[in-house]
Amino acid sequence: MSRYADRSFVARNRSGVELQPVYTGLDRRGEEAEMPGQYPYTRGIYPIHYQFQPWMDLQIIGYGLPSQTRERMDLLLKEGGSKGYFDREAYNFIFDMPTSMGCDPDHPGVRGSIGDCGISVCKASDYEILLAGKDLTRTTVSMVLNAGSPPMLALYLAAAKRRGFAFDKLGGNVTNYIWDFFGHSGGTNFSPRGSYRLVADIAAYCAEHVPMWNTLTISEHNICEAGANNVQAVAYAIAAIIAVNEECVSLGIDPDRVVPRFGFHVRYGENFFEEIAKTRALRRVYAKVNKERFGCRKSGALQARIHAQTAGSLLTAQQPLNNLVRNAYGALAAVLSGVNGMTINAYDEALGLPTEDAVTLSLRTSQMIAEETGAVHVSDPLGGSYYVEELTDEIERRVFEIIEEIDERGGLIACIESGWIKQQVSASAYRWRQEIESGARTMVGVNKYVSDEVTEYQVFQPDPEAARLAIADLERHRAERDQAKCEAALEALKKASCDVREGRKIGSVMANLVAAADANATLGEMQAVLHEIFGRNK
Repeated sequence: MSRYADRSFVARNRSGVELQPVYTGLDRRGEEAEMPGQYPYTRGIYPIHYQFQPWMDLQIIGYGLPSQTRERMDLLLKEGGSKGYFDREAYNFIFDMPTSMGCDPDHPGVRGSIGDCGISVCKASDYEILLAGKDLTRTTVSMVLNAGSPPMLALYLAAAKRRGFAFDKLGGNVTNYIWDFFGHSGGTNFSPRGSYRLVADIAAYCAEHVPMWNTLTISEHNICEAGANNVQAVAYAIAAIIAVNEECVSLGIDPDRVVPRFGFHVRYGENFFEEIAKTRALRRVYAKVNKERFGCRKSGALQARIHAQTAGSLLTAQQPLNNLVRNAYGALAAVLSGVNGMTINAYDEALGLPTEDAVTLSLRTSQMIAEETGAVHVSDPLGGSYYVEELTDEIERRVFEIIEEIDERGGLIACIESGWIKQQVSASAYRWRQEIESGARTMVGVNKYVSDEVTEYQVFQPDPEAARLAIADLERHRAERDQAKCEAALEALKKASCDVREGRKIGSVMANLVAAADANATLGEMQAVLHEIFGRNK
């Protein structure tokens, strides 16, 4: 290697960890062997996993009206997608911005965005259309939205009740990510302190009445997409779990009762081995925090369940077919990490809503990894790699350092309210952008290997009539309902919200949300009550 004698090797990953040119077993001496399915679950939460039960295929579904989204659902099912655990159908719904914020389509501030980047849903009958003919006891429903999570879950449960399904047989997930790390919500999210009280209420209600429902998904993915590096994103996600657990404990809720239904939404991007190592570190830190800090004993409370999604921030409008490759290596990193479910973005999402062809290609990517590569044959196939194990340890160490700093600053809520987390993420995002613009970090087709050739791609166009139809349907709904019954239900929701805000009758907000939804209250009407009592983020 004399030809390289005058050159030095310097490499750092996205989190700033300096990498060695080679790793050996010398650094691993004295390490005890850990098995998959064994505490602290670094190597996965199951001893045997993909060999018999592959990850859930959960492509994002949602645009326009419920009837229009149903067409995309049927397409994915026909193409072999929408597969959940144990032969259940599984659907991953994303909602338009008004719905995600908890607004009805006739809200004056949301015109022009109805059905644009997700489904418009505002009443229980919308779910009756969306899931018509589906056996909800054999269907997993995932709801991807933020501030609107509490009333959205209520709409689904009310629709299930009308169709005669017992709540204890329903399975699914609601993001319930109703606070705002970064101050970007414009007041649509709840205040940080109100958020955690609401999350605890929903967790307590579902533990008793909807025990198979996953009540909280901390989005490490969104923190990364906002600009955080992997270490920061994992640390802030764990800090959010700590804050929720502390809220539950303060209200007399045993963490072992609710934590098994918490999980994570994790981003998989360009740093292949770092993505794998961060997942292993996340599982380890989560297990240690819940056991050592909160005394959790149930294995389910120590096992981090992870839904993977490839990185949307890496998808480029320039040479968009390159995104197929980016999505494929992100998905492979997720599989080698041992995730439980996966969303592979469509290659054309930088151009607009994904076309049917693009969504099908994403599904095929997942199917090829599962059925052609052999990646499913061995649990944690990278376990024991000197590089991966060393990087896992280093990420764990750095994550705990950030958690310690958050504790010293008064906890996560204090760090959100002071703007400290927003400052940290903004600084990281700025560094990443500067590296792209300077060429220090390569983005193929953007700052290197750029082509002047212009290629036209088909762009999906949502129905321009969706907004008018949604508003007309909402007006008809309000005109036909029992207004007195609806108003009484909303008043009962307000009273329950006041009780829960003061630490009384935990679980009664969700119970009254379901009753209000069944009385034909709309998403926006229920959300207005919650905002009045629990406050908005400022």
